[in-house]
Amino acid sequence: MPPTMSLTLDLHVHTNYSHDGHDSVEKIIASAIAQKLDGIAICDHDTMDGSFAAREYVADNHLDLIIIPGMEVTTSKGHLLVLGIEEKIDRGLSPAETIKIAREKNDTIVIIVPHPFHPFRHSIGNVQSGIDAIEIYNSRFFTGLGNKIARITAARSNITAVAGSDAHSADCVGLATVIVESEPDPKAILRAIKQGKVRLNSCKRTPFIAYFKNFVLKCR
Repeated sequence: MPPTMSLTLDLHVHTNYSHDGHDSVEKIIASAIAQKLDGIAICDHDTMDGSFAAREYVADNHLDLIIIPGMEVTTSKGHLLVLGIEEKIDRGLSPAETIKIAREKNDTIVIIVPHPFHPFRHSIGNVQSGIDAIEIYNSRFFTGLGNKIARITAARSNITAVAGSDAHSADCVGLATVIVESEPDPKAILRAIKQGKVRLNSCKRTPFIAYFKNFVLKCR
């Protein structure tokens, strides 16, 4: 059995398989390796294609990077991160329906409420029952108030707290990371998160230039 390690992970990363993602799987992975991350969770909007492409690229090139497959699902009330999934979940369902379908897939699925109190970002707001963790630090913010409310909510509700860069370009990968005490295996990592064996690591804000680039690309 592989030994338990302190793994540095970015749990919220997008590729250009997302409608608003900028960079290819190859660039995202190269950035993660350059940042000396142990792994990343690919969470493209309403598609698993980025996760599958990333996993295939890492395997084909014998790269030392853990890929956790995932998806940022658009529910009727806002976004949910579903990690460890291998099949797409339809968008537009209620949070409760989305969580029920995810739980039926396998017992290592981790469901995270991302940027729960960030305005104008398809945020769910009040935490839904049946989740595993709350993203208390999301790098894409203007005032930081949403992160603060999420942190208070997680503490009061005794729910596992996590962080993610929410990177939409390669240069933002690794801006917010966590340390997970786990074997270096995706399913083992997910089990460890469910058990609360995770803590926030480095957390930095997305540079303004990254927001500007995102705005320009959307306007094209």
